[in-house]
Parts: sequence; C-alpha cells; structure tokens
Amino acid sequence: MEIVIILVIAAIVFAAVRFIRRTRPSPIDKDTKQALEILPETFVVLDLETTGLDPERHEIIEIGAIRIKRNSIHHDGFLSLVRPKKKVPQKITDMTGITQAMLDEKGEPLEKAIREFHEFVGDLRLVAYNAEFDMAFLQRAGREYGIEFKNDVSCVLKMARRAWPHRKSFKLKDLATDGGLDMSDQHRALADCKRAAAAYGAVVAELRRID
Repeated sequence: MEIVIILVIAAIVFAAVRFIRRTRPSPIDKDTKQALEILPETFVVLDLETTGLDPERHEIIEIGAIRIKRNSIHHDGFLSLVRPKKKVPQKITDMTGITQAMLDEKGEPLEKAIREFHEFVGDLRLVAYNAEFDMAFLQRAGREYGIEFKNDVSCVLKMARRAWPHRKSFKLKDLATDGGLDMSDQHRALADCKRAAAAYGAVVAELRRID
C-alpha cells in the first residue's frame, strides 16, 4: 500500500548530527546545502520486521519504505503487513506490537507484498540500517517468486562505523536518541525508516560520499 510521507530531509539531517557537535564542530554547520546535495536525488529507505533473524527459517511480517526525493518534503511511502505461514512468536509481538490478529485481519500474502514492493522501489538505490539483514530476507522472498533485486544498496550501519569509529554503540535507537529524534514506535517499519533516513543523511554529510 502506497502512502504519502511528509519528511523534510534538511530537518532530519540536522537532528541526526546533533550528537556530533558534542565533541567537535560538525561539517554540516559550515555548508548544509552542499552536504545535502551529496545525497542521491531519489532513493528508498526500507525496513523489515520479521519473526526472527534467519531468512531461511523466519518470515517477513511487515515491509516499510520511503521513496525520498532529496529536494521535496513530500515523499512516497510503502507499508504492508505480511501474513506469515506460522504464528508470530510472542516475543516478536512484545517487541514490535504486531499481533497475530493484526496480521490475520490486514496482512497480505508475501507474494503480493513483495511484488508490490519490487514495483515501488524500481531500480533506485536502497538504504537500510543493517542492510545485510533486510536484503537477505528480500532476496530469499524474491527467489521464491522469481523476483530479482539488483539495486545498489547502502548500509547505514557500516557507514556509521566508518564515520564515527569511537562511538560506544551503533544501535539505531542510540543514534536516534543522540540526535534527539522521536523514539515512539520502535521496531515498526515506517518509524524505523524515518530514523534510518536521518542517520543516512548524517553519515553522508560526515563522510562526504554515498556508499
């Protein structure tokens, strides 16, 4: 399901780099416009919620994505609950707030959700906080239904480790907290996409390149 997201890239980048200023002047303070222009003109930030860590044994239960246009505040969003073949473990419900009843009522079959998502992203660069995790699940689902994801991929986690090697924690929630970002709806796909977008803007501004 496609939706419209109101998101100001400049604002989320400012929020995400606040913690840098605690230790030294941030390069984004000198030339924010130049830093923002390093971002791809259009890219997709994605996040998956799953029933576990192993793409061969566990299942996708939510797909969220934001197709971000660098020079706009209006962005296309994608959100789909996915009905799993097995019941959702209670620990996953406790973490995400996603219940079996929600998935039974509103969840789509994985094939429908993954085909719609593939159409939504097209050939744009994909950005995820722990990209290896998300892409492993996407590629597994794609193989099952004859869909290929050949997109360039940026891993915000790897970029953050290069940008700030002396940080004690590289968890998305800790970066977001340091940046003063909204921490409601943790472990829900669209909310985590917004936090990942902010972190991506910050690491691109710091590294002065996209990966």
